[in-house]
Order: sequence, then C-alpha cells, then structure tokens
Amino acid sequence: MNNTKNKLTNLQDHLFSLMEKLNDDDLKGEELETEIKRSAAFSTLAVIAVKNAELIAKCAEVYGYPVSGDLPLLPASPGTITPPDKKSLSRKKGYDDV
Repeated sequence: MNNTKNKLTNLQDHLFSLMEKLNDDDLKGEELETEIKRSAAFSTLAVIAVKNAELIAKCAEVYGYPVSGDLPLLPASPGTITPPDKKSLSRKKGYDDV
C-alpha cells in the first residue's frame, strides 16, 4: 500500500515535520547537513506545487469549473476545455498548436 501524502492539504504537515527535524538538537554534522539539503529541495518543490495549483485554480475560475478538494476538477485533455454548461468556447490558434 502506498502511504504517500502528495496532496496540497498535506503540504503544511510536511513542512512542519521538516522544521521539527531541523530543530532537533541531537542532529549534528553530516546528518544535519543532509537534512538541510533535503529541506531545501523539498521547499523548492513546495513552491512549484503551490504555483501550479494557483494556475490550475485560476484556469478553473476562468472556465467556470468547480474547485473540489485540493484542485479544481478540470478535463484531462488540454485544448478541449468547455465550461460545465457544455457551451463551446472559441479558441484562437496558439504557438503550441500544430
């Protein structure tokens, strides 16, 4: 069974857990350095995850999709987004269109 907690709702718990480890007075030398590097990497990934979630939430708002749980409920296929009322959206050809 996979016990990984990779939802935005778990992010704060992960960050506080890392802070507690860094605050451990028994952590010294190489173990402390390893934990500092690990925390820095995690923090970088956390910032990216939050920015990605913000972008998804903005897209959901623009297209009228509901937000449920951690992220809005958007369709899986990019370029085929239509509002929940099923009306078609006109989409200008963009740089990523073939």
